[in-house]
Order: sequence, then C-alpha cells, then structure tokens
Amino acid sequence: MNGWMEQWLMGVACASFVLAVSGALVKGSGGQRVCKLAGSLLLLLVTVGPILRIDQEDWERMLQLDTQVMEEAEQGLEEQNNLMYESIIAEETEAYISDKADSLGIECQVEVVVQWEDEIPQPWSACVTGTWTQAQQEALAGVLEEDLGIPRQRQSFEVIQE
Repeated sequence: MNGWMEQWLMGVACASFVLAVSGALVKGSGGQRVCKLAGSLLLLLVTVGPILRIDQEDWERMLQLDTQVMEEAEQGLEEQNNLMYESIIAEETEAYISDKADSLGIECQVEVVVQWEDEIPQPWSACVTGTWTQAQQEALAGVLEEDLGIPRQRQSFEVIQE
C-alpha cells in the first residue's frame, strides 16, 4: 500500500476509535449528542482531508494505475471471450461431424482443434475415432474438406480395435 494510504487508513481507524470510546464514556443525552457531533466532524475531517491534499502528480499516478488495471482487465476478458468462441466453434463443429457420420452409418467420437485465421476462429483439424469402411471414411473425409475446409492432411481417422 502507498504511504499516504496507510496514514489515511490509520487516521480513519484512530478517529473511529476515539469516537467510540468518547461516546461510551460520556453520560447524558446532551453530552452524547455533542460528543457524537464532534466525533463525526473529526471523522469527516480525517476521511476527506488527505484526499483534498492530493497533488496533481498523485492524481496522475492514480489515473495511470486505474487505466493500466482497466486495460489488463479488458485484455483478460478478451482472452476469455476468445476461449469461449473457440470452445463453441469446436463443440458445434464436432456435433456437425458426428451428425454427418451418423448419416453415413459411422459410430464415432470427434475431436476438433480450432485455430485463429484472420482474427476468426475456424476448425483447423479433426480427429475421428471409431469404426467404418473405407468408403465411409472417404465420404466423411470429403465432408470435412468440402463443408468445413479441413484439408485431408489435417484429418486423422483412428480405428477402434474390437
């Protein structure tokens, strides 16, 4: 923490303590009212005083720090957003391939890798695991290439041994 911030917090804590102790020590409703008023004014002065004494350099440093924190937060949100896009594209593409495989009579599991091209997440490669005939594999490979733009060199077909 900054030195001035520590002093400020210490001042607020001390003023609060003085206010609490003096309120407990003073008897009678009139005395308590005066004590509460004086203590509240002291607490207000201690709370607001240092803020009013902040010079231009301190304000600029705080503003720069706030700007940096906001930029880092924005970057983190953008990264999370990109990961979410990748996940959605991968899941939807896997579902599409599974549907096409089902229509060809292939039972399989599909895993799709997404890569960014021209700032757009796109299916990059696909790994299909299951059982099929050579004709079914060729038909599914054609779908991957024609419909999704995944060239055959980035397609892998792994046969499950029964």
